[in-house]
Amino acid sequence: MDEVRSKAIPLRRGRGASATPATMTARATGALESGVRLVLAPPRFAWLATLGSTALAMRAVASAWSRVIAEGEEAERWLRGPREQPDVAR
Repeated sequence: MDEVRSKAIPLRRGRGASATPATMTARATGALESGVRLVLAPPRFAWLATLGSTALAMRAVASAWSRVIAEGEEAERWLRGPREQPDVAR
C-alpha cells in the first residue's frame, strides 16, 4: 500500500516548491500575444497615407470640375453661334 501512496499525485505543494514553470508560461504567452498584436495592428502611418490619397482625390475632382466647366462654356458658344462684331469704325 505504501507504493500506491508514494506514486499518487500530491494535492498540495511543498513549502519549498517554486512557481518557475508558471512564470515562464506567462512570459511565453505575453511574448506570443505581443507578437500577434504587432502583426495584426494597422500600419502606424496609415493616417498619413490617407491624407495623401485624399489630396489626390481632391486634385482629381478639381480637374474634372474644371473640364466640365470648360466643356459647358464651349457648348454655350456653339449653341449661340458666331457673334457679329459691331462696326465701330464708322
